[in-house]
Parts: sequence; structure tokens; C-alpha cells
Amino acid sequence: MGTHNMKQIIPILISFSFSPMAIAALPPQYQNVKDLEVMVNYVKENPDVAATLKSIDLENQTINYGQDCQVTFERQPSPKPLGWVGPAEPLQFKAINCPGK
Repeated sequence: MGTHNMKQIIPILISFSFSPMAIAALPPQYQNVKDLEVMVNYVKENPDVAATLKSIDLENQTINYGQDCQVTFERQPSPKPLGWVGPAEPLQFKAINCPGK
């Protein structure tokens, strides 16, 4: 790449670094860890869930336990300024669905 091309690219890179889109969401691995911590803490705080735990489904934000019981979590929507993409709101308990109880 020649010097002339670099002189054209540098101003573009600088403008991107100061644009509103530079404010990004957490990288997926960090957001996943935060979400998983919320779900694991729920299991720790609820002995009946911990005793019969079957799975934690991070993608669907659910904990499966007991006889077909499921705890669901959700992320509350949060209005953000134009161009702002993150960070995501924390997961929160939504509901328990336990047909056998």
C-alpha cells in the first residue's frame, strides 16, 4: 500500500473512531458471561431449582428443572440515543412455568 493510499485511509479511520457508532455493545463473550451469572445466581438462590436442575439455556434465556418446569428471563427494553447500541440491559427474572405444580 503506497503512502498516497495511507493518507486517504487515515482520515476515514479517525472519523469512524469518533462517530456515535463507536459506542458499542459488550462483545458477545462478556455479555454471555453477565447473562449466565444472573441465571446461575437464580439457581443458587432457589434450592428447589438447584436440586432438580436439568439445564440452563443461555440462548433462550431459560432454566429447565424438575418435571417440565421452566424459569424464563428477559431483558427490559431501554431507550437509547440515536446511534447508541449498547450495553444491553441486564437479564431479569420474568416467570416460572411449572405445569406439575
